[in-house]
Amino acid sequence: MALVIAALVCVAGALILGEYEFTGLTPFAAGVLFGLVVSEFVLEIGKVRNPLVGVLTGAMVAGALGWAAWISSGEGLRPFPALGWVAMGLGAVTAAARTGGWRTHRRDGDVRAGP
Repeated sequence: MALVIAALVCVAGALILGEYEFTGLTPFAAGVLFGLVVSEFVLEIGKVRNPLVGVLTGAMVAGALGWAAWISSGEGLRPFPALGWVAMGLGAVTAAARTGGWRTHRRDGDVRAGP
């Protein structure tokens, strides 16, 4: 269920971010922040971290940011913005790192930390 909700968030985010130009600092901020937002949905709804979830979440975020960059280019009327690739990479890495479960440090009191 968490991945379905994340997919819907990615669709909405792509349509919203597509209205902005992928120039300057926008792609950097959009990539990191969008990755954090989507991963937070996955973690709060799914309450699980594992490598497969990380890969799937990262792929969804990268796809959504790629779609947003394509929309930003006038849906193919102008060249695909080069910084769109940066946003895709940053978003994918951010989302995968948060949901992938590769961290070994766990905080006391974290309900997802297990015994």
